[in-house]
Amino acid sequence: MRFLSRVFVVAVSLLAIGLVSSSVGAKTLLVGTFRLDHPTQWKNAILPAGDYTIKLAGTQTDTNLLTVRGAKKTMDIMIFAQSACETCRSSALKVAVQGENRAVTSLDLPGFHVDFNARQSTAQREESSKVPASMEQVAVHVNPN
Repeated sequence: MRFLSRVFVVAVSLLAIGLVSSSVGAKTLLVGTFRLDHPTQWKNAILPAGDYTIKLAGTQTDTNLLTVRGAKKTMDIMIFAQSACETCRSSALKVAVQGENRAVTSLDLPGFHVDFNARQSTAQREESSKVPASMEQVAVHVNPN
């Protein structure tokens, strides 16, 4: 019985150390804000109109974690190392607009550029072929480190 309690204490201690070290390993690279004036599709999610914060954090692998957080919706996106861009200095979301539909196509941040493929249903594809697409830019305000 005594042996089992020692094993339990050691196991819990190792788990606690692992959890603390993984949270310490993530380093925040940048934090910013943006506002969507219309509901907008981003990957497989629809973000309602409103104010959002973004946080880009490095991980212990060759990916970074982009967290997009609004009042009603939060999503995490893995950003791979090939998204690093030494010439990218501006900060903006690029949004394709077709009629009432909006979809994020890319994100530029200082040091990063990421393209997104918007998935469309058959009905959306048919409607988009009838209405010409235009592009909008949504400013992303990045806080200096």
